[in-house]
Amino acid sequence: MKHDLSHMYALKSAIEDLLGEAAWRDLKECTSLTTWRRYVLKIIDAIELSVKTNIQICDEDWMNQVASNLAHGRDLARIAKDTDGLVAALTATLLRQVFLQLGHAPHRKTSRNVTLKADNWRLDGFRTVQIVQTPAQREVLFMSKQRREIGFDAQFDLEAEYRRSRSKLPYSVWCAQRASEQQEAKQNGPENVA
Repeated sequence: MKHDLSHMYALKSAIEDLLGEAAWRDLKECTSLTTWRRYVLKIIDAIELSVKTNIQICDEDWMNQVASNLAHGRDLARIAKDTDGLVAALTATLLRQVFLQLGHAPHRKTSRNVTLKADNWRLDGFRTVQIVQTPAQREVLFMSKQRREIGFDAQFDLEAEYRRSRSKLPYSVWCAQRASEQQEAKQNGPENVA
């Protein structure tokens, strides 16, 4: 581990996204195995909590596989003798977790070669994963993206205009309709622009 901001920058940045600015300050030039271990264990705990909090429908066997993978990751992190071993433990845990989240983590140690053929990566033999979005979640996502695109103040003003309009349309549909009307007005001449 290097006492250097740029060393493992991508990992430090990802941890900051997950755990906040304090994590960044603690890790930015950190060479302490103890500090890194604390954050790796916290990430694994956050994954487990997120799975339990966000996955509403799953079979018990899958949940047991997730718990087993994360417990194994914690064990590997605790026994790691250096930060390279610690990062390897985290990487292996996350790699298995990604495939578990897709439905099934393959165990192909006895396979000579596994190609990137779609049939080899179809992981729905035991369960099918679905990502669903409610209308309310779709609206929140739209507002979040819009806020990033046009800025907080502009989005806040636009939302206030929507409320004043007393429209029965969902906010995202109202915005699309408003944008279409404004575009049409621009095409018909500057005197028609609201």
